[in-house]
Amino acid sequence: MILSALIAASVALAPTDELPDVSLLPSYLSQAFVTTNNPELPVGTRALRFPTASVNLGQGRLELRGSTIVGDKQLVKQRIYRTDGSWWERDCGYFIYHPQHQHIHFEDWTQFLLREMNPDGSVGAVVATGSKTSFCILEIVDWDPSKPHHYESPSYGSCGQIQGLRPGWSDVYGSSLSGQYIDLTGVPDGRYYLVGYIDPNSQVLESNEHNNVVKIPFNLGTPPAVQPDAYEDNDSRAQVDAMPEGVPNSSNFGKVKRKMIKNLTMDDTDDYFKFKLPSKGGETDYVKIESPWMRQGDLNLQLLNESGQLLASSSGSYNFEQISLKGRPAATYYVRVLRNGSTNNPEYWLTINQGGSLPPAFELTEPKAAVTYVEHSYQTIPMKWSFLGPARAQSISVFKTKTGSVDDGIAVDGYEGLPGWSNMTNVLTNQFDLGKWYVYARATSGEALTDSFAPGPVIVYLKGDTNFDGEVTYDEAKALKEVLDKKKALPDGWEVICDMDYNRVIDYADYFLMLKRIEAMDHHRKPIQ
Repeated sequence: MILSALIAASVALAPTDELPDVSLLPSYLSQAFVTTNNPELPVGTRALRFPTASVNLGQGRLELRGSTIVGDKQLVKQRIYRTDGSWWERDCGYFIYHPQHQHIHFEDWTQFLLREMNPDGSVGAVVATGSKTSFCILEIVDWDPSKPHHYESPSYGSCGQIQGLRPGWSDVYGSSLSGQYIDLTGVPDGRYYLVGYIDPNSQVLESNEHNNVVKIPFNLGTPPAVQPDAYEDNDSRAQVDAMPEGVPNSSNFGKVKRKMIKNLTMDDTDDYFKFKLPSKGGETDYVKIESPWMRQGDLNLQLLNESGQLLASSSGSYNFEQISLKGRPAATYYVRVLRNGSTNNPEYWLTINQGGSLPPAFELTEPKAAVTYVEHSYQTIPMKWSFLGPARAQSISVFKTKTGSVDDGIAVDGYEGLPGWSNMTNVLTNQFDLGKWYVYARATSGEALTDSFAPGPVIVYLKGDTNFDGEVTYDEAKALKEVLDKKKALPDGWEVICDMDYNRVIDYADYFLMLKRIEAMDHHRKPIQ
């Protein structure tokens, strides 16, 4: 009896592997859309584009480490951590250099198929196949903080020799990045499933291999022609002024405390609406437009006074625009909704709100007040925020701007609608030109929203490229040597940009590494865009 108890205790205490469990998040694939604007394909080619989110649902971290060079690839070792703190490694595939993204990727991480939907709703034959896609695997979205080891160091925030996901973290690739598409040439309109596979070659050891496939129903076909809505014709202030005030389907609303209209359409270039604010605008008061067609028929929003003078505008790159009414006097105003481009919008919603819920009180704390230097396509921009009161956000979205103004803000693809419980994200720089940027986050409660800028700007750079033109030249190397020879003070930023060996010391070793980089570069390639 004693011996059997000792054996049982020994078995119970034996260390075990803490394995990852990788899957794809359906909520990202469901944002798929059809477009003919595809940089990888001939002009006019129809393709299905979609964002992808890889997530680690397991109890252990996914950690991938570069190892031996094999031809033009690098062997990758998966490090498996155990409950007693030890670890072991196994071969699990290859890193390859990805020229479009300009850093190393883990090969064959995802693959996507378009399959027929049978009349009974079951999955049918494959009609189109996307190529197996490589990823730089790192932590973008704080998806499930309840997972064990979720915040344990180390984290994974660069496209270097060590990549991975801690439990509950997700990596996100926006729909605009290369590889995020299926060519639809020859595919007829109809009902389909978009099917995504993660780790299709089963290279990674994980605790569950049964959730590596997800499918999303998708109707392929031209959206129905946009029809005028019940509030037309309201293409000018004069047309709206001529409408009776406050009657059904009139764009002249009269006094409004709260009004929301769905099923509006943009079948031309402008829609005007007129309303009277019954009392001075408060902290929570706003006008807003939004659309379930996030990436089709981009709309902008303006607020005008009774004379038609522009008071405020919102012109983001996706169809969620909001203008605060805080401090606006009780008066008559116009809402102007503008089509941005030539594509009509089949449905949008207008909300005029006075006395609604408070916007989330939050502030962005990183990037910090000093300038943050981030190496293009290798490092990520760390963004952190904190909530200042009990009201938390439904979702967080990330924007970038060259000017530091929300009027010029551009949504960063793949970083819209991050979960409201998160307090950080790592932003890939593939969508950033070289040079100085300002980043901000937008928190929304579902009604009101709050924008918060990072305390300091971000400079996105290429190692050795001191003039941010996307090339490293002999003139730049010569300028560095002159600074070293004459022991002059380094110009601003050179202590980072010219640190070729990453040792935080600028010396002649960096100069010689810069020369090697120049010799290895293809001078016929285009500068980074």
